Amino acid sequence: MTAHHIATLLTPTWGQTTSYIHVATQMLNKDPNVVITIVQHNLMVPQMETELASEGRTYDKARLRIIGVGPKDVAVGYTKGLEQLFAGWMENISQFAQESSEGWPTPHTVHLDWNVGGSVVEPTKQVLVSLPAYLSEPDFAVIADDIYADEAKRAGRSLQEILQQVVMASNGTDKLSGAVVKFPGGLEMYDHECHPYAAGPALLMGAAVADAQRLAKTVDGFIATTSSCIEPTGVPYCRELYEKRGQELFTIGMQAHPCCWENDVRVTPSDERVRSFLDSAVRQYGKRSVLYISFGSIYFPVATRQHVEALVTTLLDLEKPFPFIFALGSKVASLPQRLVDRVNASGKGLVCNFWVEQRAILQHGAVGWFLTHGGWNSLSESLTQGIPLIVWSASGEQALNAAFFSTGPNPVAIELFQIRAGAQIGPSLHSDAKITGTLEDASAEFGATFAAARGARGEILQENAAKMANILKMAHAGRGSGGNCPVGQILRGTCARAFVCAPKGGMCPAKF
Repeated sequence: MTAHHIATLLTPTWGQTTSYIHVATQMLNKDPNVVITIVQHNLMVPQMETELASEGRTYDKARLRIIGVGPKDVAVGYTKGLEQLFAGWMENISQFAQESSEGWPTPHTVHLDWNVGGSVVEPTKQVLVSLPAYLSEPDFAVIADDIYADEAKRAGRSLQEILQQVVMASNGTDKLSGAVVKFPGGLEMYDHECHPYAAGPALLMGAAVADAQRLAKTVDGFIATTSSCIEPTGVPYCRELYEKRGQELFTIGMQAHPCCWENDVRVTPSDERVRSFLDSAVRQYGKRSVLYISFGSIYFPVATRQHVEALVTTLLDLEKPFPFIFALGSKVASLPQRLVDRVNASGKGLVCNFWVEQRAILQHGAVGWFLTHGGWNSLSESLTQGIPLIVWSASGEQALNAAFFSTGPNPVAIELFQIRAGAQIGPSLHSDAKITGTLEDASAEFGATFAAARGARGEILQENAAKMANILKMAHAGRGSGGNCPVGQILRGTCARAFVCAPKGGMCPAKF
């Protein structure tokens, strides 16, 4: 039977899930002796199966199996969903330790998504006793423990509260101080710039990052959907760092559906409303005239909903129309019904209170810009199509992504600054803007941004994005100097190995 079994635990978010699906199919195609088991929450499984089927072939269930855990039809919160996912993983990993009646061997390799693996890596190793471990430098959890142990420094706070503040400070303490935080690749930011607050209180951020650090100290290496053509300084830095720790870094490049890599393969939106709006925009305004807006499947600027309304109002009031599609994909995403009705009756925009086919929208000739939260999957799907970005970061690593892609000699994005909230309001190391976060200043910035996108600056960004798309496609095809590790490299050897799947190489030292 097969010689190499990979068992994978994915977080129940679509961005990470879809990237891994396409990595998995590449690994299966590369080596006929590989089988892969993916454990995921049942709420995500139907969408995974649809994605696999959309590649133009029915996936081989004899070599790729998806095991759904948790309830199928009951809406659950993210925290509860994670609890169900972890319980399901441990139940199944115990079964994986014994060769199944179908001939599936005990896993030789475990792939753990960076923000869910930390909670299960130790008990997983106890079941699969041959998986080795490595140790690294102290992490945020150690800093939080030290503060908590000192009654004066603790100041009545719980350990979880302290950990949250340590992570949000990102400067080695539990307080924002204006300290400069340096990231691989030469990017520097003030500590208050590192984490957006637009998505509201990031209650899980501290625990999630602490789990990620715990995982990073334990695994054999990292699989990151980046490459040296994206991060020419960050990737070598990470690789050298991990080699010193006895770990490996595989940078396999941005991952997206196969249709994103072929210039002559285009998908069409199946929803008649979306398709009709885009087709009409081409006739009325020309190609590359439409702005696509989406904050992804998880996030939304719930802390500044009035700013989102101002964004839409600004678009509607422009003297020269900037047609737009606004996809409300997240469960927490919403606009006042009066505003939705106004948009949909205007002919200038379309608000989608339903799941949209983002790839199909981005591949339509009408779309020329993407206003995004800066999630890695959205960045990948946009940049492979040569579409420049307007980034309104909401949470997680998105502020770093926004700064990274909007700076440097060949930027492909415009970063929004006046949408900041909470402790993030303050000076920026890569902008001269006087950041207030007020509704008035945000509205002014929206107007200026839309004017820039359709002016000389926009032309430069579109040229840069088109060049990046070509570089990414060449790297994906194994040509040029993109620096992608061939996917087959992560299959070499049959010894037991555990890897963390991270979204971006340059993030790893800063976060882990």
